[in-house]
Parts: sequence; C-alpha cells; structure tokens
Amino acid sequence: MLCLVLLGLTAATPPDATPHLLQGARHFREGRFSNALVEFKVAQRLGTGGEADWYIAASLVKLGRSEEALEAFAAARKSAPDARDALLDYYHALACYEARLYLCADTLLDAVGDASGPRIGEQVRKLRSDIATLLSSAPTPASIDWYHARAAQVRSSGRSLLAAHYLEEAVRLAGKREDRYRLVEARAALGSLAERPVPLVGGDRP
Repeated sequence: MLCLVLLGLTAATPPDATPHLLQGARHFREGRFSNALVEFKVAQRLGTGGEADWYIAASLVKLGRSEEALEAFAAARKSAPDARDALLDYYHALACYEARLYLCADTLLDAVGDASGPRIGEQVRKLRSDIATLLSSAPTPASIDWYHARAAQVRSSGRSLLAAHYLEEAVRLAGKREDRYRLVEARAALGSLAERPVPLVGGDRP
C-alpha cells in the first residue's frame, strides 16, 4: 500500500531521491523495515519536500520505535502537511497506541475510518474497540501520574515535543475525571514547552 502512495507523490521530488523512495517502499512492502528506513533517510537527505518524513515515521512504527515515530510524524506534519493521507494517519495512530497515548490514537483512527480500504478499516474498528474498553471507566490518578512522569523523563533528555504528547494526553485524561486531577499542572507544563505538535486533525487542538 505504501508503494501505491509513493507512486502518487514522487512527481515533485528530485530525480536523485525518487529511486530511494521507491526502493524504500519496496522494502517496506516486503517487510524489510530497517532497509526501508535507510532508503527513506537517504531520500530525505537528498530533499523530498518533507514527503520522506512520513515514510520514515511509518517505518519506525513497524520497527517498534513508537516514540521516535511520534517525533517523526510531528516533523512530517510541519514539513509536508499536504502529503498526509488516511494510511499514514493510521500508522500515526499505531505509534500513539503503542506509546499508550490512547486518546491521541482514537482521534486519528476516528478520522481514518474506512478511508484506507476494508482491511485497514477492520483494524481501525478493532483498535477503537480496544481503546473504548481501556477508557470505559474514569482514569485513575496513578494512570495520569504515569503520563506526567513520562513527560518529565523525555523532557529532561531534550525531547520537548514528545513530552508535549504525554502532557496533552494527561490533560485529556484529567478532563474525564470529576476532580480534574492534575489538570492545571498538566496545562501549565504544556504551556511552558517551546515546541508542541501541530493538531492531529482539523484546526483544533484536543
């Protein structure tokens, strides 16, 4: 599927980068995700107007490197917002899910729906059902504490954009509790970050 996406996006890329994009897509389709990542990074260095950023992120998801993928998706949304599509949003949702950012994942999955075809559509419905089960009751203080702690950990290593993802999840989870546990703290920490991801869908931040 990723190869089909690329075939529609390479017309504006530099000639030297196009073979690497296509080779990366071939590796990706055949399950060689480490090789795909290498090819997409080469294409990125040669210049693709930001398109390669999306495929780097998708490859990182397949390699189980969800937090790196989240950072790559955030970069892609800034560098090439018009290159995104439902399939890439699906991979973005998987990165959120694997990083325990369940509300982030559900927002993206809601937008994807069946737009990527029946097979992905079925997977979207399964993931959304799993998320609904996980969030069927009010989040516990301990669960919200985890997002604050993870945000502090990644922020201390200079990954402020990733910290913003965890803080945004903490804000949204706190909003599901009557006592709004640590909501003010999460908003203040989020506001203090110099770098924040662009909205997932539409123009409004969750």
